[in-house]
Amino acid sequence: MASPMFCRCWVASSFKKQVGTAPLDYLIQWRMSLVRDALSRGTRSISELAFAIGYKSESAFSTAFRRVTGFSPRQFRQASNPAE
Repeated sequence: MASPMFCRCWVASSFKKQVGTAPLDYLIQWRMSLVRDALSRGTRSISELAFAIGYKSESAFSTAFRRVTGFSPRQFRQASNPAE
């Protein structure tokens, strides 16, 4: 039987061939897409959204969000809802 590491590498490689990105990168992009939608609706706090998608702190989430989008969550929310 193959070792767990071999299987994990094979799955990651196959995923990347099919989807075009590594599994973790895909997951991060998908999570951030969900958060962008939620920020645009403005129904939940940034802290609630951070915890809902698996971040243990708002700070870690904000750093990751900025890395992906180029904006802080607050900046993104304000740009999405200019009337606020």
